[in-house]
Amino acid sequence: MTVLRALIRNVFRHRHVEQDLDDEVRSHFELLVEENVAKGMHQSEARRAAQLHVGGMDSIKEAVRDTRRGARVEQLCQDVRYGCRMLARSPGFTLIAVMTLALGIGANTVMFSVVDSVVIRALPYDDPDRIVVLWEDAGWAGFPKNTPAPGNFNDWRRMNRTFADMAATTSSSASLTGDGLPEQILGRATTANFFSVLGARPLLGRTFTETEDRDGAQVVVISYGLWQRRFGGEPSVLGRTVLMNNARFQVIGVMPRSFVFRSRDMDYWVPIHWSPERAAQRDSHFLNVVGRLKDRVTTQAARDDLQAIARTISERYPDTNYRVGVVLVPVKEEMLGNVRLELLVLMGSAVAVLLIACANLASLLLSRGVARHGELTLRGALGATRGRLIRQMIAEGLILSSAGGAAGLAVVPVGRAMLIGLTPAGVAPVTTTTIDVRMLAFTFVLAITTGLLFSLAPAFQASRASLQEALQQHGRSTLGASSRFTRDALVVLQIAAAVVLLVAPGLMIRTLINLRATDLGFEPEQLLTMRTTLPRPKYADPQKRLAFYEQVVAGVQALPGVEHAAYASTLPFTSLGNTSRFDVEGRALLLGQVNDALYRVATSDYLSALGVSLVEGRLINDRDGLGTPRVVVINETLAREFFPNESPLGHRIRMSDSQNPFHTIVGVVRDVRERGYEASPKPGVYLSIAQTPEAWQPPQYLAIRARHGVRDLAELVRRVIAAADPEQPVAAVRWMDDILELEVADRHQQMIVLGAFGTLALVLASLGLYGLLAYGVAQRSREIGLRLALGATQRGVVAMVAARGLVLAVTGLVIGVLAGWATTRAMSAALYGVRANDPTTFAAVVLLLGTVALIACVVPATRASRMDAMVVLREE
Repeated sequence: MTVLRALIRNVFRHRHVEQDLDDEVRSHFELLVEENVAKGMHQSEARRAAQLHVGGMDSIKEAVRDTRRGARVEQLCQDVRYGCRMLARSPGFTLIAVMTLALGIGANTVMFSVVDSVVIRALPYDDPDRIVVLWEDAGWAGFPKNTPAPGNFNDWRRMNRTFADMAATTSSSASLTGDGLPEQILGRATTANFFSVLGARPLLGRTFTETEDRDGAQVVVISYGLWQRRFGGEPSVLGRTVLMNNARFQVIGVMPRSFVFRSRDMDYWVPIHWSPERAAQRDSHFLNVVGRLKDRVTTQAARDDLQAIARTISERYPDTNYRVGVVLVPVKEEMLGNVRLELLVLMGSAVAVLLIACANLASLLLSRGVARHGELTLRGALGATRGRLIRQMIAEGLILSSAGGAAGLAVVPVGRAMLIGLTPAGVAPVTTTTIDVRMLAFTFVLAITTGLLFSLAPAFQASRASLQEALQQHGRSTLGASSRFTRDALVVLQIAAAVVLLVAPGLMIRTLINLRATDLGFEPEQLLTMRTTLPRPKYADPQKRLAFYEQVVAGVQALPGVEHAAYASTLPFTSLGNTSRFDVEGRALLLGQVNDALYRVATSDYLSALGVSLVEGRLINDRDGLGTPRVVVINETLAREFFPNESPLGHRIRMSDSQNPFHTIVGVVRDVRERGYEASPKPGVYLSIAQTPEAWQPPQYLAIRARHGVRDLAELVRRVIAAADPEQPVAAVRWMDDILELEVADRHQQMIVLGAFGTLALVLASLGLYGLLAYGVAQRSREIGLRLALGATQRGVVAMVAARGLVLAVTGLVIGVLAGWATTRAMSAALYGVRANDPTTFAAVVLLLGTVALIACVVPATRASRMDAMVVLREE
């Protein structure tokens, strides 16, 4: 027992107390066993008796462990308190370090929160991995993902062997009147099993049944947004009757806020209610189809199953399904589109910025560790082990990173608000203020990892201090070869990462320039647009619709400052499709020709309102009305593909099917970028609504060409529409420039975020290079003073100091170009008109970084050359 007491007393001095205690107990136990055997006990009895005798020593062992644990905690607290005091003595360094970390950690937290909400978290459906979206493959017509026709959908649903069920939905809109101002709301008409296929349940009430769908019951399920906006979130909305398109619908359910399918702007869902004729249609493509796979069925198996069915349908219905296949896309991939890649690129950029910040801080800490050389050697001389010194330096790094992480949380709401535009339409919106447990956990782990990352190398370097070196250096701090190499490597890393982070926004800038330089085929400036979808059955009569169009157009054209006004079925940049089959009179299709054209029905002044250039013939005018010979204007692509060696004027084409009348071509206009910047041009036709009452897509968009300086035009137009129909709501009031901006909004936002990351990287890298050289000058002041005293010129000193920085800068630039050449390929899908390894962009970035690096090298070099040699030597 005397030995055990001595061990406990020496617990703080002996590094292997617990092992010694175990050895002592084991020896004492064997001695007792031998004594008991000598007394005549059996071996097993002797061991049990000895074990009972030494059992009390377990409490002593536990006391030793508790004592050691308490000692460790006390030492850790001491390290933290000492670290806080040391950082408080250098408020400038501490503030810069915390701010740098706050930006780096905050940027990563913001990106993680968005990636977590959009990419990582599951969609709000039951078992979403078994849900796929189905499209028709009509790549031959320029639509590799075409909306399915009802007849094809019903065959897929009936004939497949791999799906538990399939559902269909199509877009819808309604004029919501009563209980407030008229409002145009968007929704979807769905099959009754739509919600069950997705595995989505209402927040309140229920969804509609098969019977209600079959009978066309006027019931509606509304969105959470409409419930809050129009009905104040009152539970009593269930069972309430609302007027939609002048028809009474009973509200039977409210979907939760998180429910989104294809677009979060949907306000309601109603039964699709197909007639038998409608359900059998194969030449009208307008559905979105979603299916749930059976258990243990792979997507590839389902794809093979549906492709076989598509071949069977194509053989049975060659007129409508020739070369039509099926495309299956997992629902999450469909909803995210390219946004997944865009967000991951931004996340990688944020990580790169944080690494640059860590490298910068590690460099600063190396310098700070050299400055604290004397302090550390003294602590070592007084008994502090190397491990204790390392732990002290790491503790200071963790204090800085923890403070930076806490400060970084403050930028999360602002950062999330900036990135809301990157949230795809098919995903619930990202909230800007919520800081949840996952985000806090990520920030905590990132802060700890960051602290370890930038403090380990300086800690090991600083812990190598020895008292003999400190005495030999007479208290002067110098930078050792190992520490110098580490700092040089960190600067090279910062410059290389900055190259990559600057190339990315450079490529996005080139992309936006190329997109905006695209010839649109029309004049978007001063073009005001709005949507007035006329409800049925109120406007079921084509003549009543035409009367509304004519009254509104006449009233708008009479407004001051208005040059042209017209209604159209589809505006440029608002749809990728809305096409129709057509036939040229007296001609059969040639091999490879696709008789599918963009179908645009409008009032007579529409092409003039767009500012489209006439190539040949004339435009549709007011004389082309009901009872006159039907006319059509075509675009250059249609003229080039179907009338390559002749004028198309005077030829006739027929739309959709053989029962429709022929239209005479009276004009050819330049191609309009109807489908956006990037989609290739397609044949297009423009028809008069006055001559085409049977048009399957009647006009709903009002386009107004105004002179510059017109004020309050939108409000004046609203009054004209209200005069024509007080119950007609107006929606989507936008200038065409705003519509064009929406087309590139995600790229523009990416450019801004990447540009911010790149600028921060540039600043940090230049500061790191400047700090390295400035510190080197301070450390070599005696050497530089001697050189100057012995006759060295200022130019020679500048060259000597700057040479080291330029070598590091060039090395970083070379590594950065190679890394950027490899990594920017991930951005290819987001680029337009520029390659991911565009030499011009890389050259511009190298020139910019090289210039900044040169300035960062020349400034400390110039200061070094202006030293007074006598003053320096006198100080020495």
